[in-house]
Amino acid sequence: MIQAGIQHTVTRQYTQVKGTAYSLPHDAEEQRRLTLQSDVFLRATDNKVLHAPIKLNDDDRVLETATGTGIWLQDLARETHAKPQYTGVDIESAFFPKASTLPPNMRFETQSVTALPSEWTNHFSLVHQRLLIAALRRHEWGTALKEIYRVLKPGGWVQLLEMQGWTSGPALAKHTDLLFKFSDDVGIMYRDIAKRLPDFLEESGFANIHQDPRATPLGAWAGTDGVDGKEVLMGVLEGLKTPILRKGGYGVIESETEYDALLKEISEELDNTPGSVAKWTMFWAQKPLE
Repeated sequence: MIQAGIQHTVTRQYTQVKGTAYSLPHDAEEQRRLTLQSDVFLRATDNKVLHAPIKLNDDDRVLETATGTGIWLQDLARETHAKPQYTGVDIESAFFPKASTLPPNMRFETQSVTALPSEWTNHFSLVHQRLLIAALRRHEWGTALKEIYRVLKPGGWVQLLEMQGWTSGPALAKHTDLLFKFSDDVGIMYRDIAKRLPDFLEESGFANIHQDPRATPLGAWAGTDGVDGKEVLMGVLEGLKTPILRKGGYGVIESETEYDALLKEISEELDNTPGSVAKWTMFWAQKPLE
């Protein structure tokens, strides 16, 4: 049964690209959240940008799919002594850095990871992607990973970062139940993408599959890291408000006021619940030598 949407005030901008399931906003507020999120991840890994075991040389090519702001590519370029060719792609270009600010070996263009250019076959030494949990439908994950496999050179590496979920108290658990109902409805994989990625990678042909689970604190109890982690998460939950309310709230939320009250409760819960964390996993895998 199709539920009627809940009337509410839409305050955020969302992608206008047709056919995508991407459910988070695409506006200046989201751009700021993505920048903070990247910093949180860096701190959690001792400022290590590259986890795949590859040493880049001048003749290598690096691709980042779903690049967003391009901040990861720029971080990698700053810590890499060699000068490989860097390419960032996304279905939206609004967050791309201005071309005038980029080094000559870095460029950005509009492409989808589910349909990369045919001329890129066996082209890249490294492909990076993170947090498409809010974007790719279950059937699209297989397509995306096969495309990444195709454009990698034999022996090349893919590095992926995906969320496992969030843990705190009953308020956050209530929203997680709501989020799972929403994601099941639209076909995205908030429920289990981190668990399924190793299988997806293996089915796509990858070998030497590794994973490194991590957790970052959420809430004032954990100092600056917790405050920043909470801001990143609350930005996600706030950004999901319109997509969830348009779907009718799934019997969990019945009004905009109730959604806002739940977010306020979550915010207070995080600050006052030591041990509240976001869990995520870094994956890397290799395309076998042919």
